[in-house]
Amino acid sequence: CLCLKLVRVGVPQYKLRGELAVLECHYELEGDSLYAVKWYKENEEFYRYVPKSNPPQSSYRVDGIKVD
Repeated sequence: CLCLKLVRVGVPQYKLRGELAVLECHYELEGDSLYAVKWYKENEEFYRYVPKSNPPQSSYRVDGIKVD
């Protein structure tokens, strides 16, 4: 099967406003190619990585989120 295997997602449980938070998504492609990785806060997309797009990274305004 060509599929993506999610290995681990790392998201801090709590952060104070203004504190840095690092979000991690570890996966194995298992022979397939990556189409996209997307991050959401309360059903609103705030970050997208699509390797075949130019540019591959996009971020969107969502209250309480600052992508650096």
